[in-house]
Amino acid sequence: MKNLDLEKQVKLMEAMLDGSRVATIVTDPSQEDNPVIYTNKTFEQMTGYSREEVLGRNCRFLQGADTAPEAKEKIRKAVRQEEELIVTLKNYRKDGTEFWNRLFIKPVDIDGALYFIGTQTDISLERSQFEELQASQAEIEELMLPILSIQEKIATVALVGTMSIHRFDLLKVKVCEYVRENRIENVLIDITGLSWEDSVPLLGFVQIRDALRIMGSELCITGISPKAALELVMQEDRAEKLTTYPTIQKALETVGRR
Repeated sequence: MKNLDLEKQVKLMEAMLDGSRVATIVTDPSQEDNPVIYTNKTFEQMTGYSREEVLGRNCRFLQGADTAPEAKEKIRKAVRQEEELIVTLKNYRKDGTEFWNRLFIKPVDIDGALYFIGTQTDISLERSQFEELQASQAEIEELMLPILSIQEKIATVALVGTMSIHRFDLLKVKVCEYVRENRIENVLIDITGLSWEDSVPLLGFVQIRDALRIMGSELCITGISPKAALELVMQEDRAEKLTTYPTIQKALETVGRR
């Protein structure tokens, strides 16, 4: 590169940038509103705007109604404080279609003059896959908390797998909603198929019991393992009011007679 004259160096650099899969712009903060002074062809292809439509404008024209205010403020702050920034935000193409943009901003000093280089990567597919995965995980968690009415005013929940704090919170909400909507008087939570990462989250069951009592319902825990039984004994002050049975059948024999 050093052996090439300046004109050839510039043409070579432009060819390299235009051949890149990453959209690139350069802005000049010494001018009013920090306008774009350079854009590569990848930016044009990604956004649908021609170079002529972009030059001289602030890059905020890519923002729209659903662009997060927090992301816009991060960009303003980075420019104001002349700092690097990586932020993901929703942008809009010329035709109005949305895309998720991973924006990287870097201030550069050239012969005492400040410029900002901005690179944009369309991560819409990656974002969509991530959101689908989250939705699938949430759906699986909900499916793993089925609540069934097995007798009049008696419902049961069979828990399987590992119980996380998030899953416990979801259980509390679902049980209370089900009791209210179906006028359930007794809830049986079977923990036979449940495993514990650390210790039995006894407090979670106590919270569910207390919430159900306020609603006029009672909680019974079935499928108590030796480990759970030991913890119940060790935490007697909390567990003394918990009603437990070895099996659902035993619980039904008692509850059904009330």
